[in-house]
Amino acid sequence: MRAHLWLVVVCLVSRQLAVAAGERAPREPMGEIDAMSGDAAVVVDTLRAPDISKARVTVRVYSSTNLAAGTQRASLEVAQATFAAASVQIVWKVCALVACDTPLSPTELVVRLVQLPDRAGDHHLGDALIDPEKRTGVLATVYVNRTMRLARELEIDHDKLLGRAIAHEIGHLLLATNTHAPSGLMRELWSHDELQRARREDWVLQPLDAAAILQRLTS
Repeated sequence: MRAHLWLVVVCLVSRQLAVAAGERAPREPMGEIDAMSGDAAVVVDTLRAPDISKARVTVRVYSSTNLAAGTQRASLEVAQATFAAASVQIVWKVCALVACDTPLSPTELVVRLVQLPDRAGDHHLGDALIDPEKRTGVLATVYVNRTMRLARELEIDHDKLLGRAIAHEIGHLLLATNTHAPSGLMRELWSHDELQRARREDWVLQPLDAAAILQRLTS
């Protein structure tokens, strides 16, 4: 079964006209590429000692798009910071830079960044493949051409939009469910109004989601 991230295509008309801007959470740097050869090379944070208090997940990143390296890196930083705020440490393994030819370990996930033709009436930005019976899932896909088109139409930051779409789909994998939360990052509908207002509370993992992810990772 697929968990879809959908986007409302009409702006909500009954919204508060003036909203106080919330403080933005500080971005957590991704650091540099480890110089080790072969499969051991991953994107790691070299600016501080590893945070052993955080559950750790390695995510392989495959891209079949012409996405600029800087844009990809910035979007991964957005997704990484989203999980760091919930005490989950994401370690990126960018497969264009390192070898990814070994079987996945039990703590590894996969994100594909791809181009997908737009279809009339289809507005979802990504998928996560989940086995609802076994409560497992390792593969998420995000459609970069759709995030680029949407960011251009709404005149919003594409790096943030792409990073949030990546985080949403990884969230499905970590929760091992294709259901959605009523609010926060894991909600199903992202309206134009919410995307343009960019309130921090709309893009964080809600406490129940964060607790469920930590429980699965530490059990």
